[in-house]
Amino acid sequence: MSNKKNFNIYSKKFYKGKNKTLKRSIAVFLTSFLSVILVLALTLYATANVWLSQITRDEFDSDSIEVPESAKDVYEGQDVVNIALYGIDSRTIDQLSRSDAIMILTFDRKHKKIKMTSIARDTYVDILGRGKDKITHAYIFGGPELALNSLNSAFNMNITDYVTANFWALADIVDFIGGVTIDIDRAEMSDINANYIPYMNSMGIECEYIKEAGTQTLTGGQAVAYCRVRHVGGDVMRGERQREVLMAIYDKLKDLSPLKYPQLINLILNECSTSLTNNEILSLGTWAVTNMSSLQFESLGMPTSELDKGGRMINGVWYYIYDLDEAAKVIENFILENDQETVEDNQ
Repeated sequence: MSNKKNFNIYSKKFYKGKNKTLKRSIAVFLTSFLSVILVLALTLYATANVWLSQITRDEFDSDSIEVPESAKDVYEGQDVVNIALYGIDSRTIDQLSRSDAIMILTFDRKHKKIKMTSIARDTYVDILGRGKDKITHAYIFGGPELALNSLNSAFNMNITDYVTANFWALADIVDFIGGVTIDIDRAEMSDINANYIPYMNSMGIECEYIKEAGTQTLTGGQAVAYCRVRHVGGDVMRGERQREVLMAIYDKLKDLSPLKYPQLINLILNECSTSLTNNEILSLGTWAVTNMSSLQFESLGMPTSELDKGGRMINGVWYYIYDLDEAAKVIENFILENDQETVEDNQ
C-alpha cells in the first residue's frame, strides 16, 4: 500500500510539474508570437509614416475653414468622410495655380463605397473677398483655404481637408502602371491631336498623336491630354473624362504586382499636398484595403443634365450658371443616398 501511495504522490508531482512546464512553454510562445506581430505592426507603421512624410505639408489655416450650420446638420453623425480633391495646372506642387480639376472625394463607410463628385471649373460662385467668379479661380486667389470655403458655401458641404495633386504627375503614374484603357471618339481624338498633344510635347512630356478612334491603351501624356479636353462637351464632359481616367487607373492597380507598390507610392506622394494627418490617411487607407473586395465606386458630375442650362456670358466671360441650392441637394442625395433610404424604409 505504501509503495502504491508513494507512486501516486510521485505521479501527481510529476504531472503537476509537467503541466507547469507546458503552461510556461505556451506562455513563452504566445509572448514571442505577439512580440513578432507587434514588431511587424510597428515596422509597417514606421514605413508608412516614412512614405507619408514625403507629402508636401504647406501651412494650412484650419481655423479659417467655414462650414455652414446647415451642412453640419446634414452630414454630422453620418458615416462619411468628404475631402476636396484638386488637380492643379502647374509644374510644381507648391506653385499656386487654378484648380483644373475640382472633385469631392467621399469615403462612404456606411454603404462601403467611394464616391467622386466633379464640379465644373467654370461654375459661377461667390468667392470671399473677390465677389462672383469661376470656382476654379478660388485656389489661385487664396490657396486651399479659400477654395474650400468657396466649395462649402456654394454646395452646402462640410469639407475641412483637401488633397492637391499635380496634373503633370498623372502622366508618370499612368506610364508606371502600363497605360490606361479608354474609349475615345473621333471628336475627342481630333481635339486632343490639334490642341493638347502639341502642348504636352512643348512642356517636355513625350506624347504621340492618337491615330484612330475607339477603345485603346493611352500613355501617360495621352491620358493627361484626354483629361484636359474642353472643346467637346464642355466642362461637364471634362469632369467625366477625369473621373473615367481615375477609374481606369484603379482598375490597373488591382492587377499591379505588390513588388511595385513602394515605387508607385513614392511616385504619388511626391506630387501631393494635403491637410490630412498621417493617421487620418492610414485610417482611410486601411478601411479601403480591408473592404477592397466589396468596395464600389460611383461618380456624379455637376451640373447634372437636369440643372445644366448652358451658362451665359457676363462682361465678355462665359460662366456655368445653375441653381446651386438644387445642386447641393443633388450632391447630398448622392453622398448619403437619401432617396434610396426612403424607398427602403417604405418597403
